[in-house]
Amino acid sequence: MIFSNKDKVLLWLQEQLKQRPEMEPRDSYKLLYQGILGPEHWITSFESFAQWLVEELDAMEGEGNDPLWEAIRPDGALGRLNLRPFKAQAGDPTLLVEACLETAGRKWGQVEELTAVWEQVVAANNRALWAGWNLEELMEISQLVKTKGYPPLGHSQAYRQAYRPAYRLVAADLLLGLRLNPW
Repeated sequence: MIFSNKDKVLLWLQEQLKQRPEMEPRDSYKLLYQGILGPEHWITSFESFAQWLVEELDAMEGEGNDPLWEAIRPDGALGRLNLRPFKAQAGDPTLLVEACLETAGRKWGQVEELTAVWEQVVAANNRALWAGWNLEELMEISQLVKTKGYPPLGHSQAYRQAYRPAYRLVAADLLLGLRLNPW
């Protein structure tokens, strides 16, 4: 379990919050969900996933403001491949679909690990570790995910406005197969 070292996870999450200061409790949960469980919930069929990706790429401008790839696990094994810089580098959507499918086919973690890590985040907030977080919102998110069995959640409105997230989850060891310059 990569997220088993409580102190390491909390320090890693603090770094993520420094990089994305508009991140709210919902966004932190989403980051932890993706980092622990991977992208399995995103892909229901190859055809619909490929079509959705191509349509999203066609509708956006390629720009290089975001990094191409950002780790979402402390070990760096899984990350978000940002679509705007991918398009700016003339990335091949077919190769990306293949990398996403291979990533989704891997076993990443268990809901029990997500539950334990999220409880650590809530406890850290109670010690005022996450300055600026709304305690009521954190408790609402915590109750929601607990009641629903820790499902995937979307980004907050503030996060979407500040960062315009457009990415796919890709395993780090598959980046070279995309024939891009990830760094």
